[in-house]
Amino acid sequence: MKNNILYISLTGMTEPLGRSQVLEYLFDLSKEHKFYLISFEREEDKEYISEVKVLLDSYHIEWYYFIYSNKYGVFSTLFQLFRVMKLGIFITKRNNIHIVHARSFIPAVMGYGIKYFDRKVKLLFDVRGFSTKEKVDRGRLKERTILYMLLSRVENFMFKHADALNTLTYKAKEILEKEHTFHSEFIQVIPTCANSDTFKRLPLEEKLTFKKSLGYEDDALIIIHTGTVSGWYDFDKELLFVRECMRQNEKVRFLILNQKEKHFIQKKLDLFHIDRQKVEVKSVSFSKVSHYLNIADFSIFFIRPSASKQASAPTKFAENVACHLPSLTNSGVGDMDLYLSKYQVGWLIELETLAETLEERVKNVLEDVTMKKFNDVAFDQLFYNAFNKKIAIEKYLTIYEKLLVEKK
Repeated sequence: MKNNILYISLTGMTEPLGRSQVLEYLFDLSKEHKFYLISFEREEDKEYISEVKVLLDSYHIEWYYFIYSNKYGVFSTLFQLFRVMKLGIFITKRNNIHIVHARSFIPAVMGYGIKYFDRKVKLLFDVRGFSTKEKVDRGRLKERTILYMLLSRVENFMFKHADALNTLTYKAKEILEKEHTFHSEFIQVIPTCANSDTFKRLPLEEKLTFKKSLGYEDDALIIIHTGTVSGWYDFDKELLFVRECMRQNEKVRFLILNQKEKHFIQKKLDLFHIDRQKVEVKSVSFSKVSHYLNIADFSIFFIRPSASKQASAPTKFAENVACHLPSLTNSGVGDMDLYLSKYQVGWLIELETLAETLEERVKNVLEDVTMKKFNDVAFDQLFYNAFNKKIAIEKYLTIYEKLLVEKK
């Protein structure tokens, strides 16, 4: 007999992140348990709702969604919080929910509210980052304000009173164990993973054919950035690096897979005087991303390091590893230092000193790519040790089993 689980996510299922980091898991987990899903969809993604609904129905996942709004700031959040709690309590009572799986801080608060009305329910807080610190880092909240202190206390309360915790990084687990005393005895680490059926290496002939179909010469050296370029990303420094690559090697091309920031990207390209003929910005479906990763020579993503980013695990890194694509990124973010020092799957740089070392760093990276420094073994070892979705599924099932045993 399957147990009933309510999954709450702020990330929409119509977004690429929801598709890769929620649905990819739920499809497999739904083979063992019955899922009821509540998510927040973006207004601009409404056109994809019917498509996702059909997909979820095929896995017998019952889906409830709200259109996300932040029009009135914290008041919008409170309104949505109570709406979800009301719906969640109804679903829980009607379907005898055993576990509430809350993806991130706000859903955890919603989950605790549901648990408060039904003490038999267990709460899994899936920590996706240190939420309050992230708001400070992004300039949306100031330290030592009443709101900051309130949110910090609520977040700490959730850490202590969840029945189980999952973090994306070992760094985050260390911080949580050091700074908090938990009611929960179980903290698991499950980084963002990739589906090896979706993200995989293409045969050489297929790779060359696809590359040629996009208009690239066989000897073109392609640098790729996937996903958003704003927010946490230091896109300016990425362009600084790419521009120097183009100066040192005329065969370098920059490929950006991005859905909604084309105007912003074009302005940045002009600001850095980068030849538009050597850059392509494309919007592609989730299922096609791996094809583009396969024709690239390396992936670039610079993330501004901060205290809050110790809890972050870039999804694109797992996808790069699955496709055997080297990553060029910076230190001070989650477990990136650990992975790139232990496994030879890319380069780690310091953003603070990039300007002074730029010419030499670019020279070394281009030499490594030209000499094909990286070998398949390192990518396979890292992927199967850390980023294989099957391992993540097994870990989630272990957490569920523990919570269900405690429930009995």
